[in-house]
Amino acid sequence: MKKSLLGTLLLSSLAFGAGFMSMVDTKDLHIMLSSEKVLSEGDNTIVVELNRDGHGGDVVVAKDVRIKFFMPEMPGMPYMESKDICKKVGSNFECKINFSMNGTWQYQIFIKDDKGVDYKERGSVNLGHASNHDHSHHNH
Repeated sequence: MKKSLLGTLLLSSLAFGAGFMSMVDTKDLHIMLSSEKVLSEGDNTIVVELNRDGHGGDVVVAKDVRIKFFMPEMPGMPYMESKDICKKVGSNFECKINFSMNGTWQYQIFIKDDKGVDYKERGSVNLGHASNHDHSHHNH
């Protein structure tokens, strides 16, 4: 069992290459954030793909997609954030994000879908690391 799961994870990250990928599933919307390169300090382009009923389902052409990345205030460091209103590019959306330093950044994504339904989802990314398969079944 473990071998096949590891093989699947390995294949999915190899198929994507050296970039970044994070997925969030709601009850009826599959949200995938990705980047051709590993996220790093400075300017980054993040692609947001929206589908119904899981990855590969019907493409959702949302009315509004906004994203905010932030790092909470820590001793000796102020709160930092970078946000953007994503622009439609083909059937996906693109956001320009500037990370002021490496480390773990939280994100919130705000979506108004094609039916006018609002979604607000969250996750986190680690700069300088390849795909973050952050699903809620991790042991914390």
